Amino acid sequence: MRHTLAEHVGANPEELAVTSGIRGQVAALLADTGTLVVERPTFLSVPRLAEQYGKRVVSRDWEDILAGRGFPPDSVLWITSPARNPDGRTLTRAEADRLDALAADGARVVVNQAYHWCAPDAPRPRRAVLLGSLHKLAGGGVSLGWRVTPGGAGPDRPAAGGPPTGWQLAWADFIGRGGLELLLPGALYGPAARCRRFAQALNPPAGVRLCHGDGPSLSLVLPDGVTEQTACEELAVQGLAVGAGSAFGWHKNAVRLSFTGAADDDLTGCVEGVHRALARLLPA
Repeated sequence: MRHTLAEHVGANPEELAVTSGIRGQVAALLADTGTLVVERPTFLSVPRLAEQYGKRVVSRDWEDILAGRGFPPDSVLWITSPARNPDGRTLTRAEADRLDALAADGARVVVNQAYHWCAPDAPRPRRAVLLGSLHKLAGGGVSLGWRVTPGGAGPDRPAAGGPPTGWQLAWADFIGRGGLELLLPGALYGPAARCRRFAQALNPPAGVRLCHGDGPSLSLVLPDGVTEQTACEELAVQGLAVGAGSAFGWHKNAVRLSFTGAADDDLTGCVEGVHRALARLLPA
């Protein structure tokens, strides 16, 4: 399983440990630090776990993290790339190099690669610990993931608490026979393509910022005075179910649109529904 996953994520098998998923690695990664600096927006389960473990959690935009502002030099820096949920953002080469520079100065960098397949060739910091899982492809019940540690996975490979050997071997065989190619179109490729086409078709009015990169999700940041609750309610009137930005620790006036539950035939209606909602929220 190590060799199979390493081939798919472009890693050295000797640096890869098979895990049961991303959340199960949080405690080990934070064991020797008092501060987690987590991106904003982010997957909120990680900072919540850190707080349960008694760690100080600092939430920062990527720009502040990359500038090295507002946190101790020995902090753990948590970034999601590629295709960060909820805005699809992916590290550039310059941003990845900057994270490497921070790591050289003592910070420890962790990159959550949950959406790896949306941009498999995306830049990554060379000094970062890379985490990922198969959960976006096959559901959380698969309980399979990876951790890539520069210089070697160490004595805890395979990771303590990882899946049973038989389960790993079964999935390694499934992947080796092309199983991921069966899962990817419906789980990620199709939704990401619909998200991209939606972003191309949408013409947001002045004051509305469209945040879209890679992956199956994008975000709309609305002007001050328009709350996420009001926006979600207005979009629901148009038959659209969206997520709130605050569910990702982000703007109180942002909404997330995910296309994992949409079909190609839904796109025109989605674009028209968002236009109608924005026209009602932002009268001329």
